[in-house]
Amino acid sequence: MSDFRLKVFLSVAKNLSFTKASQELFISQPAITKHIQELENFYQVRLFERQGSKILLTEAGRLLLKHSEKIMDDYKQLEYEMHLLHNEYIGELRLGASTTIAQYVLPPLLANFISQFPQINLSLLNGNSRGVETALQEHRIDLGLVEGIFRLPNLKYTLFFKR
Repeated sequence: MSDFRLKVFLSVAKNLSFTKASQELFISQPAITKHIQELENFYQVRLFERQGSKILLTEAGRLLLKHSEKIMDDYKQLEYEMHLLHNEYIGELRLGASTTIAQYVLPPLLANFISQFPQINLSLLNGNSRGVETALQEHRIDLGLVEGIFRLPNLKYTLFFKR
């Protein structure tokens, strides 16, 4: 139900590329351009500075990015809570896990999760702990499972498993 133009904007802003956004969203590059132009016309601002083949966010683009991320998170939360009213568990869960956790800890847990919640679209990003934390900061995943004692100030850490 979310505004697709915001999804397009987020993809362009994240990739800093109309072409990559087009590939990510499976729509044509002219369609990407049209959605961005509609947003720019609506707000009467430029969202991107074009510098040759590169683009950068303008101040207005950074402001829209900040609010768009919140809005998309709110849409996800709304969808989740509306389905809970009917005991329907649908949606998407994007996990990230360090290699050891992904290989040895998660397989039985994820198998159980998938059997209990078959309507949840589950994806797993596998990498080192720092990469998982970075993906979490960049909102590419919803939840990260890492080893060690990395502590980034803007992330919340909770003990998940102790040997």
